[in-house]
Amino acid sequence: MNDFAANDFPVYDSSDFSGEASASYFDLVRLQDNPGIPRAFPHRHNYYHLLWMTEAAGTHMLDFESYEVRRHSVFFVSPGQLHFWSSSVQPRGYVLNFSTEFFVQMFPRAEDIAQFPFFHIARDIPVLYMEPAQHDSLLPLIVSMEQELASRAQGRLDVVRSYLLILLTRLRRLYPAHDAPGLSAQNYALTKRYKLLIEQHYLDFGPVREYADRLHVTERQLNDALKKTIGKTASQLVQDRLVLESKRLLSNTDLSVAEIAHQLHFEDFAYFCRFFKKHTQLTPGEFKKRVTDAFR
Repeated sequence: MNDFAANDFPVYDSSDFSGEASASYFDLVRLQDNPGIPRAFPHRHNYYHLLWMTEAAGTHMLDFESYEVRRHSVFFVSPGQLHFWSSSVQPRGYVLNFSTEFFVQMFPRAEDIAQFPFFHIARDIPVLYMEPAQHDSLLPLIVSMEQELASRAQGRLDVVRSYLLILLTRLRRLYPAHDAPGLSAQNYALTKRYKLLIEQHYLDFGPVREYADRLHVTERQLNDALKKTIGKTASQLVQDRLVLESKRLLSNTDLSVAEIAHQLHFEDFAYFCRFFKKHTQLTPGEFKKRVTDAFR
C-alpha cells in the first residue's frame, strides 16, 4: 500500500476518461484498460462511482467498513465516501463515473432518488453480488453505453442517461428485499426520504421535529417507520451521520479535535469526545492514530 498519512487522502473532483468534462458529465472505462485502477490507497470522489467487476478478488474498504471483492459484483460509491480497494487478480469490468447533476437529471423528485437503496451513505449495503446469469443479462447495457460514447453522436449523453436509468432500475430489482415485520412501501419510502434529508441538513437542523416538519409527518410517525424498517430511531440516524463525518474529518484533515467539534456544531469539546467514544469505543485521538497507522 502506498505510504499515505491520514491528511494526504486525495479528493477527485472530476473524472474525465471520456473527454466529456462538464458539470453534468458521465464517463466510462474498462478496468483492464486502465493501469491506474484499482487505486489501492484511501481517496474520495465528488461524483458517483459505480464499479462493475466481471473478474476480481480482494477487499474494498468503504467508509471504514470492509467488503469482499469478487467476480460478478457491483459496488456503489456516493460522493464524499472514503474508499479504496485491491484485487489479487487482474480485474476485468467497468468503472462508471457520473456527476451529481447527471444523476439528479434522471429524477425530478427526491422521492424518486430514494427508490434506489444503494447510492446512499446512510448504512445501506453498498455492494450487490450477482449470479453469473444476472451479470451476463445486464452487461449489454454497459456495452451499449460504451458504444454510444464512442460514437460521438449528437445527443449521446441523453441516450447514455436512458441506459443508466434502465441499468440502475434492474439492479434495484436484484437488491436484497427488505422483508422486516411491519414493513410497507410507505414506511420504506419515508425512511429513504429521511436519510436523504439527513444528508442535506444534519449540520443545519436541530431537533428531530424539524426533520419531521419538513417531511410533513409527526415525530411519532417518523420514528415508527424507522423502527419498522431499520430498527433505529430518528435521532440515532442523525448521530450515525455525525459519527461518520467525525471519522472522515479525523482521518482526512489536519484539523484538531477541538476544530472538528466546532465544525460539527458541538459547543462543548468534552461532550464531543464523550459522544465519539460512546459510538466508537475510541477517543477521537485514538481513532486518528489507528487510522494513520493503518494507512502507512
